[in-house]
Amino acid sequence: MDVNDLDKISRVMGRGVLNKGVVNRDYDATRLSYKHSDSIVVFQVNGLEETLLYTNILTSRRDITSLLGAKSLHEAYQVFTKSLSRPGRLEVVDFNEYFVEVDVDLFKIPFVKFYREDGGYYLTSSIYIACYESICNASFHRTMYLDRDRAVLRIVPRHLHYIVSKYVEKGVDAPVALVLGLDPYHEIAAATSPPLGVFELTIGAELGGEQKIAKTPVYGIPVPANASIVVEGVISRSVRAREGPFVDILRLVDVEREEPVFIAQHLYLSRKRPLLVHSIAPGLQEHQLLMGFPREALMYSEVKRVVPCVEETRLTSGGSTWLHAVISVNRKCSEGDAKLAAIAAITAHPSIKHILIVDNDIDIENPLELEWAISTRVKASRDIIIIPDIRGSTLDPRSIDGLGDKVVVLALKPRSEPEDKYRLVEVP
Repeated sequence: MDVNDLDKISRVMGRGVLNKGVVNRDYDATRLSYKHSDSIVVFQVNGLEETLLYTNILTSRRDITSLLGAKSLHEAYQVFTKSLSRPGRLEVVDFNEYFVEVDVDLFKIPFVKFYREDGGYYLTSSIYIACYESICNASFHRTMYLDRDRAVLRIVPRHLHYIVSKYVEKGVDAPVALVLGLDPYHEIAAATSPPLGVFELTIGAELGGEQKIAKTPVYGIPVPANASIVVEGVISRSVRAREGPFVDILRLVDVEREEPVFIAQHLYLSRKRPLLVHSIAPGLQEHQLLMGFPREALMYSEVKRVVPCVEETRLTSGGSTWLHAVISVNRKCSEGDAKLAAIAAITAHPSIKHILIVDNDIDIENPLELEWAISTRVKASRDIIIIPDIRGSTLDPRSIDGLGDKVVVLALKPRSEPEDKYRLVEVP
């Protein structure tokens, strides 16, 4: 990414780029993201003026639709899901042509503090790339600064955790590359959880991102050639440190934990582009949409495949685009179909906590209409289904290690009664 890329993206999306100059390293990144959600905001932090930070590149589904060159949200879902089954091809280029090595000093990278509750200074757009044998993975992991050559990252039991565990079994530290300043296509891909063995960089390339990759000099880890910053190092198999507290996607304070330490060994900067780093304010629109859109697209694809009478699906803003889903169905859908749609949605996105299913006369973007459907069309004893003690999201504060309850609410016009009894009358 560079400034010209930001200008191109802003024109595609029909949004302006707002330059706020030099700001404080504490909290200002969050304030700017919150206050200027309709603009792409660029800024620098005190003492690190050579690196430009940007935020709010994706704050609406319209932004993603435009970025993917789609004419509708449904088409954007299709573009995304097709990239999973038809990943793009990558071209290997010479690393030294694109990057220059400098002395390792992580303090020169713009770690910032986003909230007063945070336990330290963080990178939120840090993508770690790691390979084991023929398997490579690229995924987001928040990273907290420790000192000039050490940081601590949060690793949940998914693909990076698997790769690290394989190195631990061999008694060695896991070689990784921390990359910053990727294009938004690769960021969307890195927020996805494809099957193990599908490399996220191939998904990003298919979506429209950088196809050229360069292999790091020491460990041969493939990184996008258009990255701004690459840090080559290892995730220690034995050294752990305190990570957190940290404000998460739900804007709740995630607890302090002992997590693996990343040991930086080599630091590389782009030869061809100004240094840009994406600053993703935790718990705000961009964070929620970047993490939620891939799940929403997969949910729509799976639910529509299983239950064709489904019209729309959404992960709602009130559920932080993560825990709450709304499904809209047409009149051909029976109550049994609606229940099956709920099961399909949970299969596609197991973190869902509550699912609301409505008829397509209800605007699923309008929370007042959704509440109206609940108030007029739900009979609790038969229309509310509780699934207790099932795997969900570890982010849910009411869960215990990710085990909690799921609720399905069928706010449908009863199929056995006259439809007109439940008709929402339009304002003349």
